[in-house]
Amino acid sequence: MRLILFLGTLLLCFGCNTENTSAVQDDIKVEKIDSLSKEKIKSELLNVSPEAEKNLESFEDFQNLRNLIRTLHDTNAFYVKKYADSVDVLIATFEENLSEDLNVNTINSRITVLSTESSLLAQLSKKKNVRSEEILKANTRLIKAYNSLVIQLNELSLAIPENIEKELLKDLEEEEK
Repeated sequence: MRLILFLGTLLLCFGCNTENTSAVQDDIKVEKIDSLSKEKIKSELLNVSPEAEKNLESFEDFQNLRNLIRTLHDTNAFYVKKYADSVDVLIATFEENLSEDLNVNTINSRITVLSTESSLLAQLSKKKNVRSEEILKANTRLIKAYNSLVIQLNELSLAIPENIEKELLKDLEEEEK
C-alpha cells in the first residue's frame, strides 16, 4: 500500500513538472530575424558636401565608416545585427585617428553620440530574443547620429577658420577707427 502511495506521489510530482515546463515553453515565442526580409529603415542618408569631400578624401577611416553606414542603411535587420559590432569598431577607429582640423568640440560631440548609438545597437544585437523592429529602430537612431555628424562636417568645411579670423580682425580694426 505504501509502495502504491509512493509511486502515485512520484508520478504526480513528475507530471506537474512536465506540465509547467511545457506551459512556459508555449508562452515564449522566438521570432527569427529573416535574412531575406524586405524590411528596411525609412530615414534618408545625407551626403557630404563637395568641400567636405575634398577635405575628407584622404581620411580612409571616414571612407570606411561611410561605406558601412551606407550598407547598414540599405539592409534589413538580419544584416544590421550582423554588422553591429563592426560599426562600433569603425567609429572608435575614426575617433582615434581624427586630424587636428577635425578634432573640435562640435565634431567630437557628434562622434560621441554616434558611438553611443552604435554601442546600443551592438548591445541589442547580442540579445537572443530581439525583434527586428527593435533593431531597425536602433539602426534609425544610428543613421540620424551619422547624419548629424555629416551636417557638422559640412558646416566645418564651409567655415574656414582663417577667413573667419580675418573678418573678425577687420571688424575690430573698423571699430577702433
